[in-house]
Amino acid sequence: MHRIAMNRGIGLLALVGAIAWAAPASAQAPAAPLKLGPSNSTDLGLVVATGNSRSTSVGLRNVYLYRWSNAELRWEGGWLRVASRNGDRYAVGTPGDFEIVEPGTSLDSQRLFSKLRYQHQLSPRTDWFGNFDAVRDEPANLLRQFVLAGGLGTTWRKTDTAVFRTAYGVTYTDENLAVEGDNRFAGYRLYYGLKAPVAKSSTFESELTADGSFDTGNDIRSDWLNSIGVAMNSKLALKTSVRLLFRNLPALQILQLQSPAANPVGTVEVPKDKVDTNITTSLVITF
Repeated sequence: MHRIAMNRGIGLLALVGAIAWAAPASAQAPAAPLKLGPSNSTDLGLVVATGNSRSTSVGLRNVYLYRWSNAELRWEGGWLRVASRNGDRYAVGTPGDFEIVEPGTSLDSQRLFSKLRYQHQLSPRTDWFGNFDAVRDEPANLLRQFVLAGGLGTTWRKTDTAVFRTAYGVTYTDENLAVEGDNRFAGYRLYYGLKAPVAKSSTFESELTADGSFDTGNDIRSDWLNSIGVAMNSKLALKTSVRLLFRNLPALQILQLQSPAANPVGTVEVPKDKVDTNITTSLVITF
């Protein structure tokens, strides 16, 4: 899985590099001025399955943006919850007299996040930024995580329809893990954000945030969101998104340990999976 993620990352970096290389040439073409003031978009996704299978998936993401002539404030918040039936149904009793038991549902994924960013332009290309990110992801044993980040960014292209920006800074992380407890450390952040039209009514967006720790070199985290949206009119669009959450040193979980004869003999601590993948299809409302 790690090798696949690396290959995808290399391919994406190649694409981003090509776009960045082409940006100066395309920047010579006249671009529409940016719209100042507030804007907001809300993604709503819901999938419900009943009958022979039972599952519920709810996704909500909101992005609020306020632009000034030389600065912008961006807030992104979201909630993703996935629950499915816990095993197959079964019967209790005798062959001639039995009752069917329908198992309940269990939580597969639940993630709450909030990201606040202020960006101030020092020049048409260079800016400084400050971020505050908050995350809660119980299935990943992340009870809470707060990250403060600040640094410099470079805007390679920015119009109303196309944006390409890279950023680099330092971070301070305060998190509480279910097994390990509290963890605090300083680190670094690398970022890119890309938005580009791919057709008259379609837009591709890609955003990658990678955080590392100065204390533990291989404690690397990344949040990689890719989406493509198709506008139905000026207010409504359909969007499909893929979000990959990676942590090279995931949180630990406690598992029951059984002997070969299925007798409990204690517990063991094992790491969670390194990669969580969330695929959503949603309705986007812009106002």
